Amino acid sequence: MPPAERPNDRDVVWIVMVGSAAMLLWMARGLFSGQVPFTGDLLHFHYPLREFYSDALAQGQHFEWMPSLFSGFDVAGEGQLGAYHPLHWLWYRVLPLDTAFGVELVAAYPFLFGGMWLFLRRWCDQPSAAFGAMLFAFCGFNLLHGVHPNMVGVVAHLPWSLWAIHGACESPNWRLRMRWTGVLAALTGSALLLGHPQAFWLSSVAEAGYALLLLQALVAPARMHGVAAVLGGKALGAGIGAIQILATLHSVQRSTRLASDAEFATTFSLPPAYLWHLLHPYLLWGRVFRWNELPGAGDEFAVYGGAVSLVLAVWWLARRVSGSRFGRTVRTDRIGLCAALFTVVAMWMATGRHGGLYFVQTWLPMVGQFRAPVRYLVLVQLGLAVLSALALVQLMKRDREQEAGGRGMWAPWGIAAASALSAAWLVWTHADAASATLSTLGIAAMGPVLFGAAALLLTFATHGKRWAVAGLVLLALADQAAYGLGGVVAWHDFLTREQVVELIGPVDERPDPTAGRIAHGGFPNIYVLSGYRLLDGYSGLTPARKLDYRSPRALRVAQVAYAHGGFDREVQMPAAELFTGEWVRLVEPVARVRLVAESQVSSQPAVDIEQLDVDASALVTRVLGLGGGPVGTVRMVQDDPGEIRVMTRTASRQLLVVSESFDDGWVADVDGVETAVEEVNGDFIGCVVPPGEHQITLRFSPSYRTLGGGISLGSAMLTLALFLVSVTTVSEAREGKSQVG
Repeated sequence: MPPAERPNDRDVVWIVMVGSAAMLLWMARGLFSGQVPFTGDLLHFHYPLREFYSDALAQGQHFEWMPSLFSGFDVAGEGQLGAYHPLHWLWYRVLPLDTAFGVELVAAYPFLFGGMWLFLRRWCDQPSAAFGAMLFAFCGFNLLHGVHPNMVGVVAHLPWSLWAIHGACESPNWRLRMRWTGVLAALTGSALLLGHPQAFWLSSVAEAGYALLLLQALVAPARMHGVAAVLGGKALGAGIGAIQILATLHSVQRSTRLASDAEFATTFSLPPAYLWHLLHPYLLWGRVFRWNELPGAGDEFAVYGGAVSLVLAVWWLARRVSGSRFGRTVRTDRIGLCAALFTVVAMWMATGRHGGLYFVQTWLPMVGQFRAPVRYLVLVQLGLAVLSALALVQLMKRDREQEAGGRGMWAPWGIAAASALSAAWLVWTHADAASATLSTLGIAAMGPVLFGAAALLLTFATHGKRWAVAGLVLLALADQAAYGLGGVVAWHDFLTREQVVELIGPVDERPDPTAGRIAHGGFPNIYVLSGYRLLDGYSGLTPARKLDYRSPRALRVAQVAYAHGGFDREVQMPAAELFTGEWVRLVEPVARVRLVAESQVSSQPAVDIEQLDVDASALVTRVLGLGGGPVGTVRMVQDDPGEIRVMTRTASRQLLVVSESFDDGWVADVDGVETAVEEVNGDFIGCVVPPGEHQITLRFSPSYRTLGGGISLGSAMLTLALFLVSVTTVSEAREGKSQVG
């Protein structure tokens, strides 16, 4: 059991709680001003997708198919919308869009704090657990990845899952194990439904390591029970998340990600030189605030874990190496040494192609397609938080004055000296006389000052100065706020939705959104906020295409009416005319829905489209037996996301062609009778219509919606039943003991 708390230890808890609440309120200030943070992926990816999601929920429409990007794509399968998570559904169904978006951006942090506090209470006293929870919840990785809210949301489940795994492994009877199995299943399912597979993988690595640590200490019968409880919880959780798992697999199979290789998987590898960032939070980027705007230094490279956490971690390890028994138990030794080893291995994995170890992951199915090895840094900062909490346990001991306070202090002071010497060397070798200004020297001094202050406070704390412990906590708070909040534009650039729309230019300088699709290039998602439909877009799983959209014919069949200069400057567009600025108006695109009386079987649509009369014929994958003759008429009746309804009148068997991306999740019916959906012109959909007047309906109804939804619902009900049974049996057991007593 954790050591009993002493009344004066509450000071540390209060400092942590007040400081954490202040940071959280500052991050959430947009909720009170009617604004939301807009930068990076928040602006170019997450917000436009959530606007579509919110609108679909408000109108009672299916939200899986988003027609405004990539000529239509499976946004639920792409995953990062977290469309099937109950809380996402509730927020975006009940709250205004901007409020729901603001809540989503900050909700993970208090949840993460609470889970880390509960997990650390398994090993630490209350002040140390609160301190470690603050270090991890507001670490550089999590704050810088505020632009990836679903990633932080999945990471927020990690400490809760570690807490549940601990309960499942060490429960004394089957009733309690059953309860912990249900808790672990619910947490696993929730994390999966948030839809960031890589973050889930990283969390699973930590969970597996922790489970092995606990299980190896148990005797054989208890070990088997623990294995069954943990594996049962994870399997049941996978069932809860089945709908998102199947949706993601559906999209992966139809994306460009399948063509990825080890070179792609190791993009965003941490260069070894960036390890200097551990000792110099600002020097390498050349500025104090908003440093991640500089090229090559984006939100992925948050190596710095804080001066206090690193100093405390090396001090704890130094005392362990020196043989000090002060404040140690076999249990804390085990978790501390494993956390240290885990931190080193995670840092090694983060170096990706530079370290070599990451290539082992590239051999694995599915997870080998993840990129950005640098994201293993989240596990580095988890390990530092655990070691820091264990170190604070030692500092909070009443009897610490009875031991030589200087033992192990060589390590923190060695870190401070390394920071000072390396700063001097970096300035000396990388700055000429003109750039070595007072400002540059001040920035270079920040690392040594922070580490020197942390080492000094630690020295006082080891000699019985309780105010120094509070000073360490305050320094950690200030350091994290300055680095993680002061240096990240995600927590600075707050705008209204109207201001975001203005970023795409004045209305009279934009194309007509009703004329057809636009092709923009770059990161064009914000155009959907003004009602545009795009040929291209920005997402994690980019749909694979068969046509080459540098071709004017391909652009025509995609119904592209305007192209921006940023789309592809090598595209030659005959008959295109300058519209305004960098926009050009293309030759008349084909209609969104149309009929053709002729078709041509093709296995090379990108080649054959160049010889095709796209107004009179279409490329298909099989012989359709069309009747030829005059082309009939078609009228659009309904054009909603994932549901298109038209009326046709023809004198012969003809092909309905719709400029909406092909996906085998589409189904069609003619007057209520199911018919096959055809792959038309390589990338689009259509279906054969018989002679006469008919109503044709095309719906996006992927199999994962029914199959995955059924598995998820069944697993959730089973988890609830498991939890209720365990609570009932535990209550009955306690009542029985009471009666016997």
